[in-house]
Amino acid sequence: MNGALPQRLDKYELIERLGHGGVAEVWKALDTQLQRYVAIKMLHPNLRDDPHFVARFQREAQLIAALHHPNIVQIHDFQIYQPPEASGTAYFPLAYMVMDYVEGQTLAEYIYATSSVGKVPPPTRIVNLFTSISLAIDYAHSKGMIHRDIKPANILLDKRNTARNPMGEPILTDFGVAKLLSSLTNTQSGVQLGTPLYISPEQAKGQLGTARSDLYSLGIILYEIVTGVLPFRGDTPMEVIMQHVHATPISPTLINPNIPPALVQVIKRSIAKNPDERYASASAMTAAIAQALDVPVPEILGEPTRLEVLEHTKIASSPSGAMNYAKLAAGAGEPPTASVADELQKTPQRTPNAAPLSSPSVSLPTNTLKGSTPAASVMTPDALPLHHSPPPSARRRVPTRYIIGAIALIVLLIAGGLAAFFVLPSYTALSAQPDGHAFYVSSGMVSLDSAQGIADQVQIDLQNVASLQPGKSYHAWLLGDINPLRRDDLTGPLPIKPPLLLTKSLPVQNGRIHYFYPGDAHHDNLLSATSRLLITEEDANSANAAPSNDRSTWRYYAALPQQPIAQDAAAFSALIHIRHLFYNEVDISILGLPGGLDTWLFKNTEKLLEWSVSARDNWHGAQTDDAEIALMRNQFISQLDYLDGLKNVHVDMPANTPVRADPLGATVGLLTVDPAHQGGDYSKINPLGYTDHTQFHVAQVAKASDITPETRQRAAHIVEALQNVNSWLSSVRQDAVKLFNSTPDQLRQEAAGHMLDDMVTLTTYAYIGKLDPVTNQIHPGVTQAHYDIQQLATFTITKNLPAHL
Repeated sequence: MNGALPQRLDKYELIERLGHGGVAEVWKALDTQLQRYVAIKMLHPNLRDDPHFVARFQREAQLIAALHHPNIVQIHDFQIYQPPEASGTAYFPLAYMVMDYVEGQTLAEYIYATSSVGKVPPPTRIVNLFTSISLAIDYAHSKGMIHRDIKPANILLDKRNTARNPMGEPILTDFGVAKLLSSLTNTQSGVQLGTPLYISPEQAKGQLGTARSDLYSLGIILYEIVTGVLPFRGDTPMEVIMQHVHATPISPTLINPNIPPALVQVIKRSIAKNPDERYASASAMTAAIAQALDVPVPEILGEPTRLEVLEHTKIASSPSGAMNYAKLAAGAGEPPTASVADELQKTPQRTPNAAPLSSPSVSLPTNTLKGSTPAASVMTPDALPLHHSPPPSARRRVPTRYIIGAIALIVLLIAGGLAAFFVLPSYTALSAQPDGHAFYVSSGMVSLDSAQGIADQVQIDLQNVASLQPGKSYHAWLLGDINPLRRDDLTGPLPIKPPLLLTKSLPVQNGRIHYFYPGDAHHDNLLSATSRLLITEEDANSANAAPSNDRSTWRYYAALPQQPIAQDAAAFSALIHIRHLFYNEVDISILGLPGGLDTWLFKNTEKLLEWSVSARDNWHGAQTDDAEIALMRNQFISQLDYLDGLKNVHVDMPANTPVRADPLGATVGLLTVDPAHQGGDYSKINPLGYTDHTQFHVAQVAKASDITPETRQRAAHIVEALQNVNSWLSSVRQDAVKLFNSTPDQLRQEAAGHMLDDMVTLTTYAYIGKLDPVTNQIHPGVTQAHYDIQQLATFTITKNLPAHL
């Protein structure tokens, strides 16, 4: 908080700061009259700029203090502190609330010490925990009070009360506070303050949170408790917010395959994008959790309402879904395929139709946003075994500082550890059930002159694994290609030499293997020279540098598709085209851009959106001054640098126009703007634009005869997304050319403002997709294409072994 704090607020003596954020602090204090400890939340450092806040604070604080429930922290007092004028000290007026001091850890700390390190709480403990929380939430909702910021950090565990919950009875704090704080920090955008990691999609889109918004946040907590990770993570608040609105989370069974299928359905319903498809109450949700975990429903929750029974029946009897849902409700069978899951949930994703969302003023610690690799699973009696994943109309101005933070998604998606999150595949059921999957993961430890940090890690997941013989262990190997590597298609020396031993001790727990290979010290690209996976059973103390030639030691095998494509002029395989996408494209590498097409397509789309937003923010209509006009012109040049590529900007601008974009990043354009001199015979010096070039390689992958139906469908989705992106960016280019050629007076006119808005809208579409208001479906953009491209190199592991290696 800004400004100095007094040591005493009226009768309360401040003792210790317990926590703080951008606009609030919590202190432990002593009530000097009653001689008891209390917690004081100070909400606003400077009230002088908001004359209406005092009345609003008193009104909301009265509603909060009227809540009386054993699982809701009690508010005892609320005041406006006015420092004495004669004190001579620059204290600011402060609004504060006095509440019970609860001794104990927060639920966030409890999760960090349990689920996050592989110790998922037992089912009974999960049910009891959610029972207490849900009773508090339903009580507050019955009083018309919505929390709007439910998160583990706002749930205290009272260690003085362990009758129902041995970790401490949950006590919810901050009911109604989010509404107060939102009026202080987001009056322009309308976004209601809430922690991005747990915020509901409707709040993220600027709508006022409802009771079902609280239930969404509770569903996110459920996901976190049973998997140890959050479904949406990133490096900026805006990045996470956008995922809540648009992204489909990884199925929790991919992280913890021991989660009962019925519980997966509870989680999916709890975090449905559409509020109407969530549970009607927190108690109904907790009852469903208990049933899914085969734990008796606590009597205190009462009987499900008739509405809940009808909703439950409706889902169970949906077309093509009744039989599958019956199996899931009984805790049997496999998770449903994508079509059945859609029928059970029907949660269309939504994308803003205009400018990007503005980011709330929320300060988040980096370690809570980035994906991380939790410790190995630790099995506890009657616990859920954890299977971890390692750790992406009217004009409304969005401050550039917020957009820039959101735009960091692309850079850090490849360069900052988020790829470990986004690369996780969402598998659909195959016609022949595989024994497991493995996939490359990108650490993000990138280098501008190599493909380091891309596909430099591996995750392996197997089920129904046979027990080992005494003295034996499972070894995991990455092998080279079936046929000699096509050296004419790759530039530079290969960073690794197969075979590569990932581990000689794959962990087996309850018939399952989950293993994460963190990569070598240099973060070398593994896809560069490997394309097969072999798991052998050998002596635990074996020192072999290569897998045994004794076929009887081989247990599992997988290979990326490597058969030459009949319709491919160069007879490339799908594997080679995949390497072009996120390892090394021969044409681009010659131009000094290693890392693959996907990397640069994503990076440059991000930069284009950044410059589009910056240009719009510099426009102030007739009041736009000459300096702002000059900045805007430079930004138009930067946009065309990225769109055209430095070898082709002369098509849209005079040849002597200075380069304003990053010269390395803009070497190749996003678009093909001079088809007579791009691609084909000119590929070595002037390749196609990234959208066309990427689309070509994906289309070739789709022609391969040895890919799975799922890969072929995924390729079709990528092509669709890239066609959309090409169309949107072509319109952006037209706008940029018109604006670049405009006079200063023309740039001050309203038409220029509309064109700038249009440019931001179209680059937003290119970046995150566009919602079709008629069908309520997403027209995908670069983000969706990137997710799918990262899944093209997925291993399908089976016991079908080759005749030889």
